[in-house]
Amino acid sequence: MKRATPSTTRRTYDVLPHEGDAAHCWEVHQYGSREHNYYGTEREAIAAARELAHAHHPAKVVLHGRDGFAYREFNC
Repeated sequence: MKRATPSTTRRTYDVLPHEGDAAHCWEVHQYGSREHNYYGTEREAIAAARELAHAHHPAKVVLHGRDGFAYREFNC
């Protein structure tokens, strides 16, 4: 079986609820990275995560509810 090279490794972008500033209630986080991007609505965060995933193909977006559990995934 052939191992994935770094250029073909699938990136994962998580959309998570963020507790803190009311203007930035949702965050997008790339798994394995320290960078977080904050958005005012869940819809904005999902759109940004999907845009990042399409730019870094292959990738997936994982949506998390306020309880922390993943409830939906998009493959891009």
